[in-house]
Amino acid sequence: MLNIKTIKNPLAGEDKDGFCFRSTCSQTLTEQELTAEMAAYNSSFTEADTAGMMTVLKTVVAKYLAKGYAVELPFGTVRITAKGTCTGVQSSFSPGTGNHAINYNITPSESLQKQVESNLEYQQILPDPAKSSRIYRLCALQDDAKESDELTFAVGGLLRIHGRNLSFDFTDDQQGIFLESDTGSTRVTKYIRTGTNIVELLIPTGISTGTYTIRVVTKPGTSYFTADIDTAITVTA
Repeated sequence: MLNIKTIKNPLAGEDKDGFCFRSTCSQTLTEQELTAEMAAYNSSFTEADTAGMMTVLKTVVAKYLAKGYAVELPFGTVRITAKGTCTGVQSSFSPGTGNHAINYNITPSESLQKQVESNLEYQQILPDPAKSSRIYRLCALQDDAKESDELTFAVGGLLRIHGRNLSFDFTDDQQGIFLESDTGSTRVTKYIRTGTNIVELLIPTGISTGTYTIRVVTKPGTSYFTADIDTAITVTA
């Protein structure tokens, strides 16, 4: 289900509407689930066959994207683009340096657009209170301070949280960042950086190995606000 929310338009001017739509997906179809769905789709291919084809597809697509190709797939075209700024026309582009980065874009095929838009399942949900917290993205911090989407951490590893209204009162035990698992909740006590939009924390010592979700609790006024994210992290020994 596509959850659609109306929020104040930060770019609104005299010639723009005062509000705009933002949306999030309520669920994720994982690669394993996609493989199982494809294998079950009236096909003679086994799930292992499908997984093998998916691996080959990823390898070939990555190979040609790295060569600078636009790659046509059954549902659209994938391409990479360069972004960033520099001091002069002779400056070199270097991904990972400064704000130099690679963007990944997909242009859907006309048939995909028609199929999705004619069968779209969506709902409009109530807007968030202005002071509510949100977690947008999790990433690991490497030794060179670069971000990584590989969310596997040893104890003492650095996790960065991107979000909104993440500030909290350290003296209130009910507020803060919590690591949640089936066996309980652990409140984080050691941070590298705390801010409204970015928090950097150390994976606590003494925590058990396993899979954890992230929850933030704040109290900007008289009410507590809680935010979480579907993305999970893995803690190893």
